[in-house]
Amino acid sequence: MQIQDSVAFVSGANRGVGAQFVTSLLASGARRVYAAARDVNALSVNDPRVVPVTLDVTDPRQVAHAASLAGDVTLLVNNAGINRLERAIVPRDGDAARAEMEVNYFGTLAMCRAFTPALIANHGAVVNMLSVLARVALPMMGSLCASKAAALRMTECLRAELAAHDVRVLAVLPGAIDTDMSRDFPPPKLAVTEVVDAVFAALGVGPDEVYVGAMAQGVSAGLAADREAVQNQFAGYL
Repeated sequence: MQIQDSVAFVSGANRGVGAQFVTSLLASGARRVYAAARDVNALSVNDPRVVPVTLDVTDPRQVAHAASLAGDVTLLVNNAGINRLERAIVPRDGDAARAEMEVNYFGTLAMCRAFTPALIANHGAVVNMLSVLARVALPMMGSLCASKAAALRMTECLRAELAAHDVRVLAVLPGAIDTDMSRDFPPPKLAVTEVVDAVFAALGVGPDEVYVGAMAQGVSAGLAADREAVQNQFAGYL
């Protein structure tokens, strides 16, 4: 699809990758961008094409309101996500796994369901921002990996369901990105512009499963060649 003259809805738009999506969409000629965040006062873009939307993706009423507000949407970017940096077993915070699943899986699922009618009517596209950790387990972020893996399976099912309606569904699986969420992860890290540029390229003529950066692409290739070896390598990061 073309970014120029598109109408986009971006969740988690107040910082990091989400903020860059808003900036890049505007620079590429989007007609309107719904910029959603739990605190719209944190949004930093001042442009008449931007429509601020208060949104917590775990709140069904707010999700329904967002979908009713943005009935003209042609591109849904599900970027909202959390990472509690917890192990799956014996975590410091016993509620971390549930919180990550609520946002990263159930929240993304709720957004997809709510926006599907508009996306079908407008022959749009969905971008689900996931992580290469949807494909391999990193014990130091074990519960995050589980939530992203669940979101990847859901994204694959969504793609199959919407294929007949001419709606593209992208799963974006980057390595570590240079944002606040990954501040404790060692470099190298992807620039937010690199991630957004890769998504825009994929929306044009690229694949529906987008591995951004050398690390993510290496993991994907490694899993295809020797899955056990890659799993064992990541298992060492405790």
